[in-house]
Amino acid sequence: MTAGRRPIRAGQRRLTHCAPPRATRQKLTDWRREAPIRPVVFEDAGVLSDDTVHLHLEQRVAQRLLSRFRSQGFIHHDLSRAALAQVHDSIPRVVLLGRLSLYGSRAERLHEELVPVAARWVEPDRRDGALSVYARDAEAKSLELLDVSLAGGATRQPSETVARQLLGAAPRDVAELLPQLESRAEALAADAIRKLRDRGVHESRDLRETLERQRARVAEELARHQHELPQLTLDFDIDERRQLEADMRSWQRRLEQFDRELETEPQRIADFYEVRATRVEPVGLVYLWPDTN
Repeated sequence: MTAGRRPIRAGQRRLTHCAPPRATRQKLTDWRREAPIRPVVFEDAGVLSDDTVHLHLEQRVAQRLLSRFRSQGFIHHDLSRAALAQVHDSIPRVVLLGRLSLYGSRAERLHEELVPVAARWVEPDRRDGALSVYARDAEAKSLELLDVSLAGGATRQPSETVARQLLGAAPRDVAELLPQLESRAEALAADAIRKLRDRGVHESRDLRETLERQRARVAEELARHQHELPQLTLDFDIDERRQLEADMRSWQRRLEQFDRELETEPQRIADFYEVRATRVEPVGLVYLWPDTN
């Protein structure tokens, strides 16, 4: 993805991280006008240079893009538009992309993934029933064609007649594919729920073991000082003795805190990964039209 150059209007922000750093004595207006905007990439280019800006998922721009995707709710009536690509294939295909979201307590988002289903597209008036999704191999072929079309860029587009025909069939296609998308998402959700629960058990156990080790060290240190207190303080002045007694009181309070945390924190971690709600929604419809038609 490459950011094009365009003038900056009043009140408009520019992504400063996409441009070279401003020189010490360079005016801000001159830097904005003269600095070329660098390409933005999401995959490691394999070299360390200033030619591109490598964005990671926690980068602010990436998070803003992801937040817009996450916050936008979709139902099948919202898919009034569809993507259309011409591919090197002899079969017209349709791909419905869904989003599976799993939520925990207080609507905490625990898991997200895209769920695709692909089918051979047939004209509505020639169908004997609903569109039937492909098996895994044919679906993988459809997704491969989609990836190739996205990566290579479309040099040709189907005719306006074909585009209008596909767009007119889109609501019916979504309605026919949606139940099969939901069935696929249910299986993926069950697997994700199991993995989340296992993660919760693992992290809860690790936390308990960590708290117990820390508690044992504090208890050992406190017991040693209580046992050796008369000998340790023979040469101490009043301030040093008070400091040691304050440390011992602090260790005692920490032991009590460990007891409370052992009762609540491991279970809290396990509960955090418990899925309370599941949501499946269509987010995209793509037609792959043969270049032979």
